[in-house]
Amino acid sequence: MVIWKSWTFNIKFSLIAFFATAILGLLSMGALGGILYYPVSFLFEPYLNINDWHGDWVWPTVIMVGMLWSFGFVFAAVAWYYLNKISDSKVLLISVYVAILWLWAALLWAGMIMVNIGQLT
Repeated sequence: MVIWKSWTFNIKFSLIAFFATAILGLLSMGALGGILYYPVSFLFEPYLNINDWHGDWVWPTVIMVGMLWSFGFVFAAVAWYYLNKISDSKVLLISVYVAILWLWAALLWAGMIMVNIGQLT
């Protein structure tokens, strides 16, 4: 418990969010992964809408994206830690945190689409 008390709010929040979203990604049966597609969907305009995808790859992919997205909280916490040494601006820190979460969702979906590109067309 001494270690937990010595950590900053950002680290505590990120660890809790990591475990919560990892579990939620599985238990939501793909809802989290599906929701994460919509903020980044404009990047994937040439491909069909997620509602038009079909095949055995879709559901596991959506679940996997939801679960892997939890690592974005770890990446964002590390960025916050190092950026906090340079700047005390909360607006900058929160903006970078959110941008990392969005970028991680975009990278996950790009990777999953590239792996399954043959089944999309």
